[in-house]
Amino acid sequence: MSEDPERTTASKMVEALQAELKETVASLQAEREALAQLKEQAAAQLDAERKAKEEAFASLRAKDEAVMKLEAVVAEINGDANLQAVRRNLDSSAATTEPLDRNNPGVTVLDNNVRSENTTISRFTVDIHEEPQAFLKALLGDHPKVVAKRLFQKVLEEGVLYWSFMAGNNKSCDLLLRMCVERQDEEEIFIRVTAVEEEELYSSLPNAHSTAAKKLRLLFKEGTIVLQPLPFGQTSFTFMAQVDVGEVMKDAVVSTIGGTGISRSPSSGITRSVSGLSSVSVSSAASKDPALKKIGARGGDAAKGHELFYKLATMFYDRFKKEDVIDERRKADFVKNKILNAPPLTVGEQKLIKDSVNLVEEVASRAKRIAGTVNDSVEKFLHHAEGGGGAVGMTVAKIDVAAVYLFTELWLIDTYARKAETKNTIRRVWNDLDGTRGLQHTNSVSLPGGFQDRLFESWLTWERRVEADGNQTFVIGWCPLEKYRGTHHRVDGAEKMHKATTRGVYIIKEVTENTCEWTKVLQADLKISLPGRVVDIAARQHLSGANETQEKFRRNRKEVDRERGAALAEVMIGRRGVALMEDQVEVFERCVKMAGDVVGVGEEEDWKMSLLGWKVLNSPCLDVKMWMKYDPPQKGERSVGTGKAVGVVDCSAEEVAAWAMDYCSNERMRKHSEEGQPARLELRELRRENEGTFATVKRTPVFLDDREFVYRMIWSAEIGKVMIAFEPVGEKVDYGVRLRTTKGLTKGLWIFEDIPAVRGGAKQCRATYVMNLDARGFIPTWVVNKTAPKALKIVQEAIDEFRQDDRIDAAEREEFTTFVKEHWKEEVYSVEELLLINKGKANVKAIMDSADLKVVDSGDPMVSLRMAHLEDDKLGTGAFESVIDAEMEELVAFDCLKMSREAKSNYKKKGGIERLVKKVNGHSFYVLSRRDLKVPGFTHREYRNIVIWRKESEDKMIVCYDDTDDLDDEHPRDPNAVTGSARVVWVYERLPALEEVPQTRVQVLARIDVAGSVPNFVMNRLAKNFGKVLINMTKKFDKSLEIDAGHRAAIAEAIELKEESGGAEALAQFEALVEERPGWERPSRKSFGLADSMVKADKSGHAWGTTRLDIRASMEEVAAFYWDFGSRSNMDISGDKERSFKGKIKDTDKKVVRRRQKLESGDRDRNFLSEMTLQKVDKDTIIVLLNPLGRSDENSQAKVTVKARGTIAESLTGSVEAREMVGIRLKRLGEGLTKLEYVCECKLGFDISLGAGKAFVEGRLDEMAGVSIYFQRLVPLGEYGVGDGMALAHDLLWKTSSSKTRIKRFEEVLLKCRALQELKRSLPWIDKMMVPAVEGHLHLNKSVHTKLECVSVKEAIRIGKNLISSLKSKKLAAAGVDAWRIQNEAVKELMEKHEWFLTMIVELSQGIVKSAAWGLMFRVTAGAVLSVTDLATDLVVLKQFWDGGEEALAFRNASLASLSASIGLQLFMVLLQNRKKGLRRMVNECLIVVTGFKAPWDAYKVSIGAEQEIDTVGDPMLELTTNKCIELFAESIPGIIIQLSAIVRTINVGEKEVTMTAYLSLLVSLLTTGFISATMSYDYDTDPKKRAFNPEFYGYVPDDGGKRALLFFTLILQSAVQVLIKALVVVILGTIEYWYPLYYILGDISLFLLYKIVMRDFRYWIRIDGIPGLCLSLLNRTIVKLVADFAAIVQFRHPYEVGGLYFLVNMCLPLLWLTILLALDLANENLSEGTLKLLTSLGIGLGITLVTLLGAFYLLINKEYRHTFYSSFTGPQMTRRNFLEGADVVKADALTVHESFWLPIKDEMAAWLNDNWTIWVDEKPDWFTDQWKAMVPEDMIPRKKFKDEDSEEQADEDEETKAVSARQQVRRKSLLEQAITGDFDIRKDAKVAPEGRMKTEKFDEEVFIREIKRNGSLKFA
Repeated sequence: MSEDPERTTASKMVEALQAELKETVASLQAEREALAQLKEQAAAQLDAERKAKEEAFASLRAKDEAVMKLEAVVAEINGDANLQAVRRNLDSSAATTEPLDRNNPGVTVLDNNVRSENTTISRFTVDIHEEPQAFLKALLGDHPKVVAKRLFQKVLEEGVLYWSFMAGNNKSCDLLLRMCVERQDEEEIFIRVTAVEEEELYSSLPNAHSTAAKKLRLLFKEGTIVLQPLPFGQTSFTFMAQVDVGEVMKDAVVSTIGGTGISRSPSSGITRSVSGLSSVSVSSAASKDPALKKIGARGGDAAKGHELFYKLATMFYDRFKKEDVIDERRKADFVKNKILNAPPLTVGEQKLIKDSVNLVEEVASRAKRIAGTVNDSVEKFLHHAEGGGGAVGMTVAKIDVAAVYLFTELWLIDTYARKAETKNTIRRVWNDLDGTRGLQHTNSVSLPGGFQDRLFESWLTWERRVEADGNQTFVIGWCPLEKYRGTHHRVDGAEKMHKATTRGVYIIKEVTENTCEWTKVLQADLKISLPGRVVDIAARQHLSGANETQEKFRRNRKEVDRERGAALAEVMIGRRGVALMEDQVEVFERCVKMAGDVVGVGEEEDWKMSLLGWKVLNSPCLDVKMWMKYDPPQKGERSVGTGKAVGVVDCSAEEVAAWAMDYCSNERMRKHSEEGQPARLELRELRRENEGTFATVKRTPVFLDDREFVYRMIWSAEIGKVMIAFEPVGEKVDYGVRLRTTKGLTKGLWIFEDIPAVRGGAKQCRATYVMNLDARGFIPTWVVNKTAPKALKIVQEAIDEFRQDDRIDAAEREEFTTFVKEHWKEEVYSVEELLLINKGKANVKAIMDSADLKVVDSGDPMVSLRMAHLEDDKLGTGAFESVIDAEMEELVAFDCLKMSREAKSNYKKKGGIERLVKKVNGHSFYVLSRRDLKVPGFTHREYRNIVIWRKESEDKMIVCYDDTDDLDDEHPRDPNAVTGSARVVWVYERLPALEEVPQTRVQVLARIDVAGSVPNFVMNRLAKNFGKVLINMTKKFDKSLEIDAGHRAAIAEAIELKEESGGAEALAQFEALVEERPGWERPSRKSFGLADSMVKADKSGHAWGTTRLDIRASMEEVAAFYWDFGSRSNMDISGDKERSFKGKIKDTDKKVVRRRQKLESGDRDRNFLSEMTLQKVDKDTIIVLLNPLGRSDENSQAKVTVKARGTIAESLTGSVEAREMVGIRLKRLGEGLTKLEYVCECKLGFDISLGAGKAFVEGRLDEMAGVSIYFQRLVPLGEYGVGDGMALAHDLLWKTSSSKTRIKRFEEVLLKCRALQELKRSLPWIDKMMVPAVEGHLHLNKSVHTKLECVSVKEAIRIGKNLISSLKSKKLAAAGVDAWRIQNEAVKELMEKHEWFLTMIVELSQGIVKSAAWGLMFRVTAGAVLSVTDLATDLVVLKQFWDGGEEALAFRNASLASLSASIGLQLFMVLLQNRKKGLRRMVNECLIVVTGFKAPWDAYKVSIGAEQEIDTVGDPMLELTTNKCIELFAESIPGIIIQLSAIVRTINVGEKEVTMTAYLSLLVSLLTTGFISATMSYDYDTDPKKRAFNPEFYGYVPDDGGKRALLFFTLILQSAVQVLIKALVVVILGTIEYWYPLYYILGDISLFLLYKIVMRDFRYWIRIDGIPGLCLSLLNRTIVKLVADFAAIVQFRHPYEVGGLYFLVNMCLPLLWLTILLALDLANENLSEGTLKLLTSLGIGLGITLVTLLGAFYLLINKEYRHTFYSSFTGPQMTRRNFLEGADVVKADALTVHESFWLPIKDEMAAWLNDNWTIWVDEKPDWFTDQWKAMVPEDMIPRKKFKDEDSEEQADEDEETKAVSARQQVRRKSLLEQAITGDFDIRKDAKVAPEGRMKTEKFDEEVFIREIKRNGSLKFA
């Protein structure tokens, strides 16, 4: 049955539908599963979001709860009517951010300052200068080092922090809080702060500020810290918390419960709580106390919380303060983003800019130059506006900074730096006014004289312009705010001030990329009627701000000039071929016509120039040829010549033309000022792009008017050529003052033409200068013409400015060297040339083989010299030889290139007049030279030579010089000169290289005949002098340092790898050798300042020596230096004539060495043969030993090194064999530092004297010093420290005794010291400054205020001279250096940049003072002469009294008593000072007193910087002062009274006249007293140490040198007048009644002592207890009182002495007594009428003089110290205040006085010592010396911490003592004798150091430097 087709089709369709349905169902099922999965994920996400929201809601709820609590507190506060009144008052001032502290404008109050009685809620916001993450890390970590900055931070446990800071008035504040970071993202970091409940944490808090008298604690309940990022890398730190404030009692701990402080005894310690609500924002440094008191006054004790939080805010600000960095970031952002993206100018701003520019044009046309400013670097003008409105000032200045940077500096007036500059009461800035680029600036100005303060409200805006040349111009304009039609901001307090107005403009024009021209116009109307002169003075002072800005950005003058010249040269290149203006063309035509046909002349030669009418001038310049031409004068004109100069300049034509056009460049203005010329300026109003008009006034001799020149300069540029024409103009110039001048005329032409580039690629141009100058007036034309060469020297100035000699010479030598190396075989020599060369070679061989060869000292150890005679030659021939560190061809080039720049310069310096070189071919040339013998009566010498060089082989060359006549035709002989003869042969031989440095042996034969009437012996000496050529060549190419360094590095590497073996035996031998011997003494001659040396010798030729010093190199380097026995450096330092050794250089086991040394005594040379061994004891110790050997032990194959570098060596015959044993121990002190201990024992033979033996050993010790110096000179500048500066100073001073030797030493050190060479490269003038400093000659003192990088050579010399003047004016070298630093800005900057320089100069100055004629010896001699003269004067007066009979008996007895009292008191003080130093010391000191030399002896000790010795009462300065006081008290003052009494009695009796001797003696006594008084006061106040220890008292002497000198002179006269007034009172009282003077003095003293007792200040400060202390107090108080009364020593106003108030009363009382006595005629019964009139006149004159001197003194001193002259502070009060408020160095000083002064604060002192003693032991500050530690009472020294260490050190010392004793007992014969005889057994006779004694010494560089600074030199145990 067949299927139905339709049914079949339907079935298929159903199946298809079913399949499709299944697929759809499967797809739906998959989608359902995916949806379910998505639903699950969404549910999870919703759960997470819900949880996050819940957490956020919880956090918000916590915040809401905190806010609700705060609101509750606020509500409570709102219910308090009193607090609401306070709040309303604060609300009125909260609208603006007024400065909280006027001295710190960044501290501002932001929120209402509201307080409650129960709770303090404090909040502060600080702008932290750190990124948020970095600040967060610092906030949560330890910061213990901030103790010095008054904030201590420590993490007690995770999340718990402890803060402690000083809260002022000797109080500290502690905070303990728990921190938890809750949220942290890019916008905010939120930190929760909660209370700390654990009471044990409070009991274990560290004592961060132990010296605080009171401790406060802030107790936290809860709070928040929010950190938010701010622009420029800052963080906003906001801290808000609820706190209580409590005072912590001693032995008490504070805890918190619920956020309140609970008093618990003894655990709590809270005695009272203080509360308040405060909110403070801090954006500057710590506040001043006056501002805090102001805050506290608002709420009494409630302000304490505000104060403490304010303090905490400032602590954090100070910790991260980087104000300068933030300012620079802000400026950079302004330049990069704000300038180009600034809003467009509004219509009002455009009008303001236009009006401001018009103001400049108006003022420029009307203003007059201010008198006295014509030579100022800033041009200043002043104009009085019509119709009032105040004066208008204008300044124009060149600023050495980019225009955009200066604009930014001037526009951003609210930077930290600008805020710090101004101290205005009101100063506010609103930027971006109403969205514009403008700003509002409101500031106030305080006026003197009781005028009301002025308020300025100004509107400012700016515009940037781009000029046609592409340069930028910025304009800043401002006017009164009332002209701004927009928002006006107001400030509080404005209504109390009177409004004033100001308008002005800044125009900053870009000159170069880094320079600009700044024009400033300012008009200020103070709305007050003032005299015109007052307004002018105020305007000038304000205009001086431009000078400050100029100096702020001042850079090196030459660099700035080059930048400006390069910019102008670019302009010239851009204008090549541009047509000139019509008037400029006319100027060029006139100048070209004047120059005539010289224009375009090529190579000028004299004969060509003579044809053109030019006459050759004798040019004073090396590189310039000059001519003069006289044209017939026109009718009415003078016959003035035209001068011409030609030279070659090493630069392009445009560069030198730009230099010529820059007439008022920095360098030219500097030279102009140094020459003292009246004026030099540019007329800016006539300036064009290619034209400038200039005016100058030249000073002329006396009786002649100065000459004024005004001319225009125009330049025209073409390709390869620039011309400058100049001619006079008739412009009237404003010089500010009327000058008496005659107008001169100058006209001329510059032509600069490029020439092909020379060797080295240097550009060059030919400079031609033609000039016609007429000074006019009555100066004859012949005078003008004679000075023409001086005017033409400007060409030489141009050449010197662009000189590139080194580059050109190097290229020329390279070209010659290359030719010789590559083409020498191509050279063809003629028969005559070969004959000449063969003759030279034959002469060399004849000399070398000569039998009568005589060795002569060449004057330099690097060159050997022999003299001999060739056959039948009466003249000697010198044979020189040396080995030079250079290529053979390079040396030949150096000799043959006679016309190189260097060769020409040296030739001129050595007397050369003219030199001509004519090339013949590639290997020969002619040389014609003319020299001046510089001998009176001798004519010039002329030499004509032919020079031929020939390369014999690759390794040998010969150069021959011979006389020739070949030049006679072309260059006829000079009839006025004598022709000499010079025959020289140079032989060059290549040697193997040393350490990759090429070596060449050079032999020179020289026969010199100067001809004429010169003896042969003189000519032979001239032949010897020829060796200087070879000497200079050797020094020029010397590479000894590199060669030796290579050897040393290889040896040091081998030593480092060397095993430690045999060290114990070597150490034992060394210790046996170093054993102390009786009879050791210091070297007789001056040894190296940093070495500790001892010597000993006997008559048998036996000598010993030892030294210890530190070497600035690693231990291996130093050992390698000694092991490299034959190195050049070793030879130079040792002075040995010859050295030889057997063994390889790198073999570090042993070697046999021989050396030959010359004795200073003139005895025969000594030869030493030794075995040298090196043993490495441990990694930090190396022993080097030299043991003597016999002659048979020497090996003939030894390598020889001689003193000279040639092969010439003397025979050993004639020398004496000697023996030496040497031990060297090297200890590593640290990286790059080694301690050297050296000992030697020498047997020189019986034929030598005791002195010669000592001299020999001292020389060996000096070698060790030389090693130290050698390595010190290798230290680079970057590694220099304070110790290096001291070592350098000792290097400069060693072996110098006069100014000449010091200069020579300095030149040597400068050449060899790497650090000084590096310093010279950065400061080329440093050597010019140091030369007059080390020379030590006195000069006038003149301060130099130039910045370091801008110092010129002349200023550098002036600075160096100032040092000597400063040293002369001070007793201490350190004080003189400090004064030198203050008065010279460059020195201050140099010492800040290089700390070592200060140490070097101080140490160097001490050495200069000791040896200078005006220094130590002068003062010692002057002191001795003064003492002897005073004694002699007293004896003369005593003799006169003795001869006076009965009438003079009283005067005689008084004089005897005075002298006896003086000597007795000095003896008493000597015994007191030295009572613990032994009988011998006391006897010596007493003898010095009796002989009258106590004063110079004390001055000597002070001058050398002697420190106070242990077991003495005071330091040398105190001892000197005390003895001067005794001299004044017991001798000088009584002597004046006695002499004045005798004079008055003689005048009153009238029987005879007073002799001139009596008057002169009285005058000398007065001036002597005044000088002693002034010296004491001046020296104490200017002592840097005293100023550092007590800056509140010392410092009244001004820093200015002129004021200091005037003040010192005032002190002398003041003291002399005072003592005369006081003596006059005593004398008048004595005429009334004999006992009245005694009653007067005793009463005055009794009143003073009673005052001291009442003030509890009777005990003197010196540390002597018991009855002696009371007696000393009574004696000192009496002496000081009398001396202060009579001599008026200003130092005695010190609270330790008389006191400021009592001193002032003492100054006035004598004058008051004198007035009373003379006014009441109390002495009329005993004095005649004439005597009374005379005394009255004298009293009036003295009174007026004293008042005048006191007024001058008051005005001269620094005003901040005037209060010390009327202070009632006592000694104990001052001591306690200094301790409680001072730094550690001041606190330490407080312990040096008597215990009664600080007894009330003994606990604080003990706590301070206990907390810091460990730190001081580690850090060793300068004041922490053994002397100071000896002054600390035993019960206050924290002994427990150091008990174990002390015991260990004592045990070590005991073991060492026993070991030394044992060695001394077993020793019988010297080690050298045992070694020679063979009896020495190291195992038997040497004692090995006990085990454990070989400790590694750790080196701390800071400790090392502090030791050097404190001790003045390195000290050794």
